[in-house]
This record gives sequence, structure tokens and C-alpha cells, in this order.
Amino acid sequence: MTKLIKLELERINLRPYFISSAIFGIVQLVFTYFVAYVAQVEQEVQFMNYGNILLFTGVISTFLFGILSATMYARLIVEEYSGKRLALLFSYPVGRQKTFLAKTLIVLLFVMLSMFLCTMLSIGIFAITEGFCPIVSDVMTSDILITAFCNMLVSLVAVSAIGLLSMRIGFIKKSISTTLISAFILSGIYGNIAISKVGNSAISLIIATVSLLVILAILVTLSCKINHMEVE
Repeated sequence: MTKLIKLELERINLRPYFISSAIFGIVQLVFTYFVAYVAQVEQEVQFMNYGNILLFTGVISTFLFGILSATMYARLIVEEYSGKRLALLFSYPVGRQKTFLAKTLIVLLFVMLSMFLCTMLSIGIFAITEGFCPIVSDVMTSDILITAFCNMLVSLVAVSAIGLLSMRIGFIKKSISTTLISAFILSGIYGNIAISKVGNSAISLIIATVSLLVILAILVTLSCKINHMEVE
């Protein structure tokens, strides 16, 4: 599998996705400062504390990387398994399931690592600057940072599920646009749930569990479907 992943990486051009990830990281950081500044100027009590600011920033991160995940799946899987490349893919001297899983793992790992790095850098830079030049009239505690980190871990699993579920829907319709629209909708649903679950660890656990089940179910069912597909 490792060798197959390396071969796929050599064939795939990841440069546009690296650039997109970097842009999303900058957007996430700028958005964090924007929310913090506007909240103080407009006296928005709800966002005059670090906990809610980091939570809302995390939701934006989930939305951005959910779309990135769906975009990569749309290009690397939906497009290839529903277009002219299908016959070529099935002619590879490698099992269909292994090829599919290699492509999927590349997207999963790339998006999770990109989102993790961008989120950690955004939180870290914001926390450091607030230490000597604060915008928010609140105290940045270790509990707030730990909570933000835990929320990020849940979001990583949720983004993985959003991308895979969007890809599965797009695969059924054989449509890239359907994949992206599904990602928009699913990311919005997750964002609403994330904002409403403030301080509720039980809901976070449910989200993580359901997301893991969705990931497992889609990987199993879709790999089996691809294994029995016929070239049209």
C-alpha cells in the first residue's frame, strides 16, 4: 500500500491544494483577529471571550477544509471513476480496492494534516500576540486552549466524514458539482451543531463517533462497489 501511495503521489499534482491550504490558513488567522476586533468595537458580548472566538474560528476552518476535501475527492475519485480514465484505472496491475484506498488515504491525510497545522498556527499566533498586545478583554487560560485543541480534533474527524460523504453522494450522481454542493450543506450542518454544543462534551463524543462510523461505512461500501464496477 505504501508503494502504491507513493506512485499516486508522483502522478497527482498537489501544488494547487498546498496553495489552497496556505490561503485557508491565512484566512483563518485573519478571521480570528477580525472577529476579536469587531466584537470589542461593537460590544458583542457573545464574542468578547476567547472560548467563543476560537470556537467560531474552528467552525470556519471546518467549512474551508471540508470544501477542500470535497474538491480533492471530486477531482481524484469522482471524476476519474466516472470518466474516460475508468478503463485505464481498471487496467492497472493492482487491485481496484487498493487503488481506491490509496487515493482516499492521500486525501484524508493531506486534509487532516493541513487543517491541523493551519489551525494550530492560527491559535498559536493569536494566543501569543494576545499575550503582549491584547484585543480581547479576557484571560487566555490553559483550559481555553485545551478545549480549542479538543474541538479541533473532533473537527478533523468531522471534516474527514464530510469529505467522504460528499464524495459518496457525488459518486452516485457521477457529478463534481453535486460533490461540492453536498460539502457546503454538510459543513453548514456541522457548523450549526458545533456552535450549539458549546461546553457539551457528550455531543462532541457523539459527533466524533458518528463521523468515524460514516468514514468506515463509506470506505467499505464504496471499495466493494468499485471492485464490482464494469467499464461502460
